[in-house]
Amino acid sequence: MKFFARHLVQAVFFFIIVFCFTGNCFADETRIYTNRIGMRFVLIPAGQFVMGSPPSEKGRRWNEQQHRVTISKSFYMGETEVTQGQWNRLASPNPSAFKLGSRYPVDSVSWHEAMQFIAFLNKLEKTDRYRLPTEAEWEYACRAGAVTAFATGPITTISCTEPEPALLNTAWYCYNSGLAGPPRDFKPHPVKTLRPNAWGLYDMHGNVQEWVLDACKSHSLWRRSIGPVTETYQDNIADPLGKKGDHRIIRGGGWFQNGKYQRCAFRSFYKPVAVRNSLGFRVVLTR
Repeated sequence: MKFFARHLVQAVFFFIIVFCFTGNCFADETRIYTNRIGMRFVLIPAGQFVMGSPPSEKGRRWNEQQHRVTISKSFYMGETEVTQGQWNRLASPNPSAFKLGSRYPVDSVSWHEAMQFIAFLNKLEKTDRYRLPTEAEWEYACRAGAVTAFATGPITTISCTEPEPALLNTAWYCYNSGLAGPPRDFKPHPVKTLRPNAWGLYDMHGNVQEWVLDACKSHSLWRRSIGPVTETYQDNIADPLGKKGDHRIIRGGGWFQNGKYQRCAFRSFYKPVAVRNSLGFRVVLTR
C-alpha cells in the first residue's frame, strides 16, 4: 500500500511539473493583470475577425463596411472604463460632470487629457506599455467572438421606450439608465454592475463613450457624408491604426443613447479637445 501511495504521489508531482512547464499552470493568473492603482486588465488573445457591419443590420451607417482584420499580438484591455477613483489617484481635478463616486466612469475627458492620464500611468509604472486601444482592437475586444450587432445578440429596436433584449443585462443605455425608472434620471452608472462580455470586459456597450487612438477625417468628399473616414477600412489588413485627420474616433454608446449607437461596429468622432458628459476612455496594456 505504501509502495502504491509513493508512486501515486510521484506521478501527480510529475504531471504538475509538465503542466506548469507548458504554461498551463499559470493560465488563470496571467489572464488578469492588476496594476499599482488597482486597474484590472483582461488578456485579449490575438486573432482575426470581420470588422464593420452587414448591410442588413438595423441602424447601420455608411462608413461601417465589412473587412477582415488581423490582430497579430495579444494585449491586455482595461476590464472597465477608467473610473473616477482611478483618475483621482493620478490626476487632479476630477473633470467629471457626474461626480457620483469612485466607481463611476470618469467623464468629460478630452482625448488630450486621456493621453495625459496614460502618460502619468506609464511614469508611475516605469513603462511605456499603456496606451489607448486602436479602433480595431476596441471592436475586436467588444465583439469577443460575436458577429451580431451586440456581443450578446442582434439589434431589434432603436427605440428608447422599449427594451432591447441583448442590452438589458449588459449595457447602460437610454432605456435602462433613464426611462425605465426612475424616469428621466439620465446618468452614467457604477462600472461592473451589469454582466461582462464573453472575454470578461464590462460596459463595452453603453455607460460612457470611449476615446480610441485612431485619427480620422470628419467627412467623405466622395459621398458628401459626415462621419469618421480613415484609410484603415480595407480587407485583410493587420493591426490598423488611422493616422490621418484632425479628429479622433470614439467607440461605444453612451448612457443617453439608443441601441443604434451601442452596436459593436458603430463609430463616431470628436475633435481631440472635445469634452462631453458622456465621454470617457479605457486603457490598453501591451505585452
